[in-house]
Amino acid sequence: MPDSFHWWGQDIQFSASGDDLLATGVTELNQRIVRGLLTPPGTYIWHPTYGAGLGRFVGHALSPEELAEIQSLINSVVMVEPDVQKQPPPTITYQHDATGLLSVTIQYIYAPTGVPQTLNFNVPAYGS
Repeated sequence: MPDSFHWWGQDIQFSASGDDLLATGVTELNQRIVRGLLTPPGTYIWHPTYGAGLGRFVGHALSPEELAEIQSLINSVVMVEPDVQKQPPPTITYQHDATGLLSVTIQYIYAPTGVPQTLNFNVPAYGS
């Protein structure tokens, strides 16, 4: 079932005819992963355990423990998605630069087609 085309932090997109633009396939999956990572736990009324709440790490120095927690949260959200192929498992890489920007790259196989995919996003924190 298609989902509304809506990237976190942006407006809902509409088609040229004014209808809701729909997301399907890899785009829908990537939107679901990002939404799961950024939604604070306990804020989705129908599923109180939904959401990793990565937003709480934005804007402050990341301790080694917090970085490990981020890695665990990202892995748990990615692995719960049925359209992410489990074998071989996704590869998640992290790069933390001197400005505090944590760049995350998730490489996975889209299970319905068997085609490799890449999802990139940043967690802007300060310090190392």
